[in-house]
Amino acid sequence: MEENKLTPTEEQRIENELKALNLELTFGANTFISGDAPPEIISQWLDNVKNYEEEYVNAPKVTVYEFIGQPDIRPLEKLESEELELAIERIVKLLEEKCVLIDRPEHLSPRGYYRFLTEEFMQHSITHHSAPGMMHFFNYDEFHHDGPEFIKEHVSEFLLDLLNLDSDFEGVWLSENCRDDHDAITRSEVMLRCNTFRALHRELKPLAFQPESVQVHDGTMYLFFGIAWEATPLNGEKQKNEGLGICQLGWEDGEWMVQGVNMPGFAF
Repeated sequence: MEENKLTPTEEQRIENELKALNLELTFGANTFISGDAPPEIISQWLDNVKNYEEEYVNAPKVTVYEFIGQPDIRPLEKLESEELELAIERIVKLLEEKCVLIDRPEHLSPRGYYRFLTEEFMQHSITHHSAPGMMHFFNYDEFHHDGPEFIKEHVSEFLLDLLNLDSDFEGVWLSENCRDDHDAITRSEVMLRCNTFRALHRELKPLAFQPESVQVHDGTMYLFFGIAWEATPLNGEKQKNEGLGICQLGWEDGEWMVQGVNMPGFAF
């Protein structure tokens, strides 16, 4: 019937919704369209987004070094310590001029960061495509999980895994090179000790976990933490364990892995 015919504006809005859906299904691009935006302007904008996405998808891959024009970069071994900061500043400026941004983690020394930038990040693959206002953002932790935050995270997740009786203990962050108070022990032996400990309780309940400090000794990391948790043995009354604990971690295959734990009520 004539009274149900769509107006040109309504038809344009429906067409825009279809264009936006196509962008999401084809490129994973999420869009927001204001209800009071002129539909003809939105249509042009969606067409521009589609053209950009098609160009980006079909663009070749190059290294970051190639993307920024293959500048001369001094090898790390030819730099004196006092030259490092200026050398880092130069590289960061070259990257920013090509709209490439990479963060600088606090735990890395100038030498370590320069090595990362020149020997690793410059070889990273990037889409060779630029557009006005387009920025390429990268995070150091996309490449390495060596920061203190990962040490704390892995210890916390290991302890939650240990103290959660609702699921099997998987030991995701458990090292292949473990130690008790005196000797080296295998991962299999630690898994057995942990599961035996869990089997002796009908309830384990974590209450609090607070990382205190991270220390390094001979290349091994030690996390000191405060912890509180409750345990109800199969034959016994509920017990509360709280105090300071220490966890030993080693750097293995790009991750910090738990090698030993000593805390109130549990150790291996």
